[in-house]
Amino acid sequence: MKRPLHRLLPLVTASVLALTACSGGAEGTGAPNAAEPTGATTAERLRIGILSEEGNLTPHTYETGFPGYNLMTLSYDTLMQIDADGEPQPWLAEEVQRSDDGLTYTLTLADASWQDGEPVTAQDVAFSVDYYKQGPPGRFQNDLRLVESATAVDETTVELELSAPNPSFELRTLADVPILPEHVWSGIAAPDTEPFSERTNIGSGPYRLVESKPGTSYTFEANPDYFRGAPKVDEIVAIRFADDASAIAALRAGEVDTLLRVISPEQIQALQGQRGLEVIEAPEYTTTLLAFDTQRAPFDDVEFRQALARAIDTQALVDDVYLGAAVPGNPGWVHPDSPYLNADVQAEYDPEAAAELLDGLGYTDGDGDGVREINGEPMSLELLVPGDNALRLRIAELLSTQLAEVGVGVEVAAVEKQTLDDAVWPGYDVAQGRNYEMAVWGWSAPTQADIGQMASLVSSDPAVGNLNVTGFVDPQSDELANALTTTLDEEERTQVAYDLQERFAEMVPFVPLLYPNGAYAYNSEVFGDWRSITGQGPMTKLSFIPDAGQP
Repeated sequence: MKRPLHRLLPLVTASVLALTACSGGAEGTGAPNAAEPTGATTAERLRIGILSEEGNLTPHTYETGFPGYNLMTLSYDTLMQIDADGEPQPWLAEEVQRSDDGLTYTLTLADASWQDGEPVTAQDVAFSVDYYKQGPPGRFQNDLRLVESATAVDETTVELELSAPNPSFELRTLADVPILPEHVWSGIAAPDTEPFSERTNIGSGPYRLVESKPGTSYTFEANPDYFRGAPKVDEIVAIRFADDASAIAALRAGEVDTLLRVISPEQIQALQGQRGLEVIEAPEYTTTLLAFDTQRAPFDDVEFRQALARAIDTQALVDDVYLGAAVPGNPGWVHPDSPYLNADVQAEYDPEAAAELLDGLGYTDGDGDGVREINGEPMSLELLVPGDNALRLRIAELLSTQLAEVGVGVEVAAVEKQTLDDAVWPGYDVAQGRNYEMAVWGWSAPTQADIGQMASLVSSDPAVGNLNVTGFVDPQSDELANALTTTLDEEERTQVAYDLQERFAEMVPFVPLLYPNGAYAYNSEVFGDWRSITGQGPMTKLSFIPDAGQP
């Protein structure tokens, strides 16, 4: 069988995994019914450990969704802000009105100022929309794809005209797209390459980035004139570490006060109470899944994908890898805590049924070595996994073992993160195709937080299915995806979400493995007034906004 060549790093052994506290993306661990965080409610200085390179932290140059976006939004505000329940609320726009047909949004701005003292105006909003849409490709350009025009009616009123109704518009656009000051960015022709400078680094947010040393540290100073009130922490310093082990060591030694990174299950008890350290734990909507190229044989056969799904014991993954601090994957994708959960969709762990499906497809073990043959050769499917993520490496090992029990041979290939991204999601553009067989993949919490994002996972239209990294094509799923992204009636939309979950479970565009809970360690003596957003955790700007200014 012809396979992509990704064998760049050796597979880490179980003994190394046991010594490494490492997880990828925004994944986390923890107990779902943990107590509220406690500790100091204000701080002069908070030092945060990060592991990733985040560029210059402008809306055009931050590098990752987590923690890059979270750090960037300390400086830049959105028109709406997600509250503790995960619902978008007025923010820079103090009033949001939608027309009955869902095509016109009229926004009235709050009395807010840029960090150089200039007022935030409707023209800034209109400029931002046009600037993102006409600029280099990026996340916010996609968020704004349905906006046909943005018009400043007066100094504080702006109208947005959409080409089609979008029930997720408030959550995915108004609460996601940072607003830019026209008097600064109108003079920047190449925002994706603009270096950090005092001249350009001006937002409306609670903090201003005053020092940027990509790869080393970022320093933020509180904006005392913030329209939602002076922030609870005067200075925030984000310090980059090479790996989890060094970041954890710095936390233990008091060199940082918290980590913008979840801790592994083994670390929870070890850190709790040490040197004033506490752990805030809560469920998160982050998703770990088994992805495969559904346009490549044998994954192009739905019965083969169904066989793989039935051969995987997701509860065992939760117990063995996360020590119970996660939730087993739901074949309908939706987290069990979501209000959109279709409870009738249940996982079916049935290795005997999986074996029967494989037999029916003609994949049998002719020579009795325990491995089925495909095209006359022993079945050996390549499973990519990030080599720096101990938890996902362990998941890959267990998947290999479980699939071997039904005769499916799996070769685990631990690769660098960029190699994995280039194979599964080259250029972060699904239109560029893909070059892999299987991968342990994941999506961060915001992807699950918006039920409309289900469409982006499976739609065959790249403009809608911008997260369809499995190349899945199914007319019925396309029809449901389209309905999910255009239906404004909430009851009808919920039913569409139910139907799409059933289709997911039937067609298996991927296999949801588990939803890790979130666990974040912090020094409560320095700062402990963390404010969690449902499904997304506490590491957001809300934790630094005073009580009176909360959405």
